[in-house]
Amino acid sequence: MSDFITHPFYKMHGAGNDFIMFDNRSGWMAPDAYEKFRKLCQLHTGIGADGLMLLSESDNADFKLDYFNADGYPGNMCGNGARCAVFLAHTLGMAPARCSFEINRVHYQAEVQQNRQVRLRMQMPEIVMESQELSSLLPGQFDMAYWVDTGVAHLVVKSNDPLEQVDVNKWGSYLRHHWLFRPDGVNVNFVYPGEHQSFHARVYEKGVEAETLACGTGAVACGFFAAKELNWTSPVSVIFPGGELRVEFENDFQGTYLNGAVSLVFEGRLSRGYLEGL
Repeated sequence: MSDFITHPFYKMHGAGNDFIMFDNRSGWMAPDAYEKFRKLCQLHTGIGADGLMLLSESDNADFKLDYFNADGYPGNMCGNGARCAVFLAHTLGMAPARCSFEINRVHYQAEVQQNRQVRLRMQMPEIVMESQELSSLLPGQFDMAYWVDTGVAHLVVKSNDPLEQVDVNKWGSYLRHHWLFRPDGVNVNFVYPGEHQSFHARVYEKGVEAETLACGTGAVACGFFAAKELNWTSPVSVIFPGGELRVEFENDFQGTYLNGAVSLVFEGRLSRGYLEGL
């Protein structure tokens, strides 16, 4: 008997935001194996990823998606991970190019386009708290902040300095754990305006508890901030260290879309011994 399990995993990324994906239509992977998910996401001793996703069947959408942060625990939504999942579901024949999926009982629509582009319709962002109320949290390096719910809580912080001069892990951790955002905390996006309605952005993600190369729901929060505070129009380009994402919006964000490329990096199999030891 082979030492490798028959069920493959897929490693994918969207703008450098990387994920472990499992086709779980057979139900072979328990959706509450949180410690196992955490270990799989670890660098060096696991596969390594910012998060993990299980794709399964749905009664009222093309497929169901369960998302877990790198700490192993469930997350509400992940824009880049969802775009990767849509591409994989289409590749595996689970969903057509234009499809729907559900995550945490919320339904989304998406489309696989040419050149590995995936366009995802997002929830309408909502303002939680505006700049004036948050200004006391910020040191002089920053001049504006916006607390936004894009399906996930995000803080957008505008920097006065190019982002190479921002200590993302220091200030990201400070703001992510600030008492104002308890008990759940926030993801923290640092932005610096570029040319032609673009932001350079870096993000500190909760659940990963470190800077990641990109964040899809964070990009939407940045686009919302740009429209509300800077009067930018659609589309807004958000350039992360891992790549560029585009945020499109219409009818005052009643239609909000996240667009960008995804990559299916490789398919692999876990050994039985490794999996049983997790």
